[in-house]
Amino acid sequence: MLVSFRSEAFAHFSARFYKTGMSDSSPLALEGKVTVDCTELEWTYEPTDFFEAPYRHAERDFELKIESGTAVANLGVATEPPPSDRDARVRALVRSLFLVRQLQLHKNYKLEGPKIVRYSSGIKNVTLQIDNAFHAHTSSRVDFTIHDAAGNLVSDSKAERIAEATSLLDLLAPKLLQSSTLQSLFDSYSRSVADPADEFTHLYEIRDALSTYYGDKPRTLRALGISKSDWSRFGFLTNAERLEQSRHRGNHPIGRRQATDEELNEARTLARQWIIAFARTV
Repeated sequence: MLVSFRSEAFAHFSARFYKTGMSDSSPLALEGKVTVDCTELEWTYEPTDFFEAPYRHAERDFELKIESGTAVANLGVATEPPPSDRDARVRALVRSLFLVRQLQLHKNYKLEGPKIVRYSSGIKNVTLQIDNAFHAHTSSRVDFTIHDAAGNLVSDSKAERIAEATSLLDLLAPKLLQSSTLQSLFDSYSRSVADPADEFTHLYEIRDALSTYYGDKPRTLRALGISKSDWSRFGFLTNAERLEQSRHRGNHPIGRRQATDEELNEARTLARQWIIAFARTV
């Protein structure tokens, strides 16, 4: 859906402009109508603290900033014709960054946009374009700092977590654009977050995809450094155990139970480790 509107300032400018008696064909009129200073793509997202700290990414033809519920890609001065692949690359990067962040947090999110914002001679013009949205679930965490006897900071859990998260975002997000297999792994993990009743079905897709990519189990274990015990444990939890989340729960019409938090975290952790290990090979 596309909804276009102009700011109130633009309407006032137009009213004042035509009261002067200038024609549409005058040089000033033409300049006022077509001069585009810059273009931005803007998304909004929830929860607004999905990114714990501001995140920035720059490429040759755009700059992206994600902070406090808004993601803005500055595309710079408009060119004619515009780069054919730039908008697609920006949109794909934003989607990839949110998938990586979801992998880090195991949270769902809601992402809306982008709005296309053009600044013409200082006047803001906005086009709204609504894309996919995801419902968000939030959780809390406890941070801590450690100081030595002299009061010097030894450890800051929040700062360390942000640094690690930023490093992983920088590493993984661009690689999603290079590998359809990696994209499918992230999509499966995202579905596991959005569909908790079938979480293990979606997580098992990750193991299946890796086996398909490498050809068989032994090659997969060697390529990604996965132990036989981890591979078997993951399969038991997601495929064989009498759990409500199991992909084969239909084989156990009675005697099923909900997976414990420990079992859920164990399966999620292994899936995340395997996705990141594969991404490092891309």
